[in-house]
Amino acid sequence: MRKAHRRADHGVAAAGLWILGNMIAGCSANSEGTSAGRLPTETIGAAVYQQNCSACHDADNLELAKKPPKLAGLFQKNTLPSGQPATDEQVRKTILDGRGIMPPFKQTLDEGQVNDLLKYLHTR
Repeated sequence: MRKAHRRADHGVAAAGLWILGNMIAGCSANSEGTSAGRLPTETIGAAVYQQNCSACHDADNLELAKKPPKLAGLFQKNTLPSGQPATDEQVRKTILDGRGIMPPFKQTLDEGQVNDLLKYLHTR
């Protein structure tokens, strides 16, 4: 009986190691280009958007002379509301340097956050 229990214990241990190994492999890199401990880019970009952009770009009741443009479908058009080309480079410049009443975010967002935000804006 003891040998049977030992074999069963080895089988459970081997299965546990196999599951753990696959979990670790799955966490280190996946098809979305994430790495261990990092959320998908779109999720991070959505959080950056919610924290820094949404209050103005999604608001309907702002008391401003000029309303900030809605950003849904931003990259589905050839040009931005400013008339500039709808490119990552131009949107990055607007995010970092600001435009009109929009403040600059170069002191607020790091390069990774801007990259994640741009990827998220492509999904809106």
